[in-house]
Amino acid sequence: MLIFGDVHIGSRHARLQELRTCLKGLSDDEVVITGDLYDDQHRVVGREEAAALIKKAMDILQIRPKRLYIAFSSSSHDPLLVQPLIEKIEGVEVFAYNGELLVETEKVRLLATHGDKAVRSGVAAYFLDLVKKGAVGRALRRKLKVGGDVWLAYGHSHVPFLSVEEKIVNPGAWKVYGIRRIRGTVYELPSSKPLC
Repeated sequence: MLIFGDVHIGSRHARLQELRTCLKGLSDDEVVITGDLYDDQHRVVGREEAAALIKKAMDILQIRPKRLYIAFSSSSHDPLLVQPLIEKIEGVEVFAYNGELLVETEKVRLLATHGDKAVRSGVAAYFLDLVKKGAVGRALRRKLKVGGDVWLAYGHSHVPFLSVEEKIVNPGAWKVYGIRRIRGTVYELPSSKPLC
């Protein structure tokens, strides 16, 4: 399972070529995106438009996993889905939702979320995670009542964090701008290995 997030397609500050280079040659059946896939699509969209936006993102990122899970942001940037999207798009099983997605494979159980449920402001989340690594993830684990046997993957703060003991991962962001200068990575679970 590959995990990344905060891609911000549409932003001039998005490092899309770096992310594409990282993803090239990596293959996995499951890919999880922890929200803020887009930078400028925060509006209500129907099923057809949501599917078109996801297809566009897969084309831009040059990915075609067997299953793609997207935990869209609810507070900003991402499209607001009328209902959860479960759709086959160009042979890829897509599961997208503005909230939490439970991903269960033979090797790992993971709850994917954007993170804006714990701290609505991305800038506040950034400073919280910068000062105390994983603070937003711990708050999310408590708020969402995530059991200790389930990994929690979140984004939003743009601060990469991995704790194998706590089973929390934040892949960071592929948008680098202003004071937020930390570039993200792609993680592989269950190995907890950063891939680039």
